[in-house]
Amino acid sequence: MVTPQDVPQLTAQPLWRQIADHLRQLILSGHYPAGQPLPAEERLADLYGVSRTAVRQGVKTLVREGLLTVRRPFGTIVRDPHARPPAEPRGLSIVDGRFMDDDPRDWTEVGAASFTRTDADVWHAEVFGIRPGEPMLTRETLHQTDTGRRSVRLLMPFRVAADLSTPWQDDPHLPAALDLYTWLHDNGHPLTFTEQVRARMPVGDEASALRMNPETPLLILTRTARTAQRALTVEETHTPADQSEPAYPLLVTTPGRPKPARTSRTR
Repeated sequence: MVTPQDVPQLTAQPLWRQIADHLRQLILSGHYPAGQPLPAEERLADLYGVSRTAVRQGVKTLVREGLLTVRRPFGTIVRDPHARPPAEPRGLSIVDGRFMDDDPRDWTEVGAASFTRTDADVWHAEVFGIRPGEPMLTRETLHQTDTGRRSVRLLMPFRVAADLSTPWQDDPHLPAALDLYTWLHDNGHPLTFTEQVRARMPVGDEASALRMNPETPLLILTRTARTAQRALTVEETHTPADQSEPAYPLLVTTPGRPKPARTSRTR
């Protein structure tokens, strides 16, 4: 337990910064263990002999750093700065003729999916081999599980939908990605997939929609489905970087590639 005698002498630096520095030391030293609530704001104000406003600003600093998280109604909880987020296996399997996600977590859709027409930007035009500005079918959903939220956007150009005679060339209501992959596979379009990962800061209302710290980066996982070297769909998943750790298999076999020579050791 921290007592007034443990509180360092305050200096000319802003009070909130000094409070943040001291609390950071206590967290990193294990004095406030991970998973436990921080003392109440009023208690900290009394302890440091400052206003609750200064305490609140200092605590917000540590929330942005990822050392604290606010969980209502439990309060402000200490986080382990070295803890790894849940692993997210990235992969697909075909079971009984249907595509299945290898992620074992039970994601559920929050609200109804939205269906819109999106004009292709330069990047999507390059991926799909179409002109910038061409219309694309778009399905957007918000998913939730016990570890957090993610948003998923599925894109298919109108030209692709028409060329493949899909049921959605005149109906913008794309199915979920796994159902779409299954339809393509069943209708003579065997698929291969590539996936790219990048990061950026959240913009607009992304942080509030995903219930994440706006100072935390977003991971954007872009899965492209192809057949005969033609891109058919792009599935973009946005997830907070501190809530997921994508995991991929690395063993790849290439036909005709020579095996590395085995080194021998003599005694």
